Amino acid sequence: MTTKGENPPFRHPLPDAPGRDVIADWFCLHRVAITALCVFAAALTFFGSLLYPGLGGVLNSGDSAKFQVLGHTSILVHGPGYPLVLMLGTVVRFLSLPVPDWWAMTFALSAIPGSIAITFAFLIVERLTQSIAFGLAGAIWLASASLMAVQATEAEVYALTLAFILGTSFLLILFVQTRRLNFFLAACAVYSLSFGNHLMMIMLVPMFLIVTLIHYRIVLRWRPVAIVLGFILLGASQYLYLAYIAYSPDTAYSEYMPLPPATVMELIHYILGTYFSDLYGSGMQSTLTLEALLTTFRSAYPGLSLPLVIVGVLLFFAGWTRRDIAWRGLAVIYGTGLSFVPFALWYGAYDIQAFHLPVLGPFLVASVATIGWWLRDRKLAFTVLTAAALVAGLVRAGQTAMILSEREPAFAGVRSAVEELVRQSPVENPIIAMSYGVRMATLYYELRGEVPTTPTYRVHWRAIALVEDQPSVGGIVVPAEGYQFVRWIEEKRPDMTCRTQELRQSEDAAWPAYSFECHSQATSPSAPGNSPG
Repeated sequence: MTTKGENPPFRHPLPDAPGRDVIADWFCLHRVAITALCVFAAALTFFGSLLYPGLGGVLNSGDSAKFQVLGHTSILVHGPGYPLVLMLGTVVRFLSLPVPDWWAMTFALSAIPGSIAITFAFLIVERLTQSIAFGLAGAIWLASASLMAVQATEAEVYALTLAFILGTSFLLILFVQTRRLNFFLAACAVYSLSFGNHLMMIMLVPMFLIVTLIHYRIVLRWRPVAIVLGFILLGASQYLYLAYIAYSPDTAYSEYMPLPPATVMELIHYILGTYFSDLYGSGMQSTLTLEALLTTFRSAYPGLSLPLVIVGVLLFFAGWTRRDIAWRGLAVIYGTGLSFVPFALWYGAYDIQAFHLPVLGPFLVASVATIGWWLRDRKLAFTVLTAAALVAGLVRAGQTAMILSEREPAFAGVRSAVEELVRQSPVENPIIAMSYGVRMATLYYELRGEVPTTPTYRVHWRAIALVEDQPSVGGIVVPAEGYQFVRWIEEKRPDMTCRTQELRQSEDAAWPAYSFECHSQATSPSAPGNSPG
């Protein structure tokens, strides 16, 4: 028997009624599951129809283009390696769908997981408020939040990360509400699968430890412990697939690690992402990471999302005196979002907003659910709030759709631009130094054989190594803003004299470039003016 305001662990079958339609009864009993399927279909239609229209994206065009390469060619991306994403790329290539490779990979990597995340958002809010309509409002609010919508329509790993986070949270909510061990084991299974997506998922370990300590009589028995250890091993074994890809002769490209890796430690360092070690902890050295996180909360729903989260958190703490099984479920989802706050503040890439989705998603879902839970016994207020939340969500969804539909492909002309630049090369086999985004877009076409293969394409900070110990070097530079590659050469090789020339391109060219030739001489480097200013 439940106390006033408590959620029953499970809904009971409808009582027998003479002449009642069997099909209608079935739909009533399964209305939450049916609605969840409809939510998934609607979200998939929403995100699928608004995919970024080409290579790259607005948040991190280079990383997005690189992930899209997996739709055509097996490569190694940056650490921690993302073996689950590599497997997804293998499936996409195997299916060989009659759509562009970049579209197929974006749809598989972001739109589908994003829709799964929205479905779990519905299930969580519905479970905690006992209202399908309010669950729909929670799903719409998350789907139309700006960062969520972008991540679900551009090739990145964070929509998939959020799907794992909300899926794990939902199963943990069911466990703390019902104390049924199978839900805890299912949460561990989903969580272990997430190991292959992003190592930031390690931040959920304290949450699992807290749940385990509270329910130690249920969990800490030899059989459940053995099953959980098995799940951990299966999750970690995904990195064996990463090793297989690293040593496979079919792997065409690796950004940070030689193919094949020379030693096992080299592979381990790649998985740990040690080449990003300068970012580890640097976020705590200033307030920039906190300011960026607050900006993410403000921009999700301008003027609404940050106050919503603040009100939700305050109501959650105010609800301590009336805590029921729904409140315990809210504690799980808030705890999940809070688990990722240290990572968002500690990691120094404050300018990469995508890192904030594992914090924003759970807090937004939890806040909507908290407000619904607080008012669910006040029928009139709850009805008005539900209607207002649905209307606001649908309006914001329309605004978000308009914004997403206005995006234009960042690299629409890069293929023809590269071909034209190569034609003007001052040497036969040029080095072409590029900004990161242009390099990843060129890599896509390079591996498809759609741009000249004689040049050596490099990101500018890796191209500098090609001039070491060379008597002469020449090529083309497509610079990032404020960057001059030839100046690097002159600083690294003061024995070289360099000459540069701006290359001819169409008036609307998006990537101005210049050619360069550097020769080792006994004289001093070229006078100022030979290098582009």
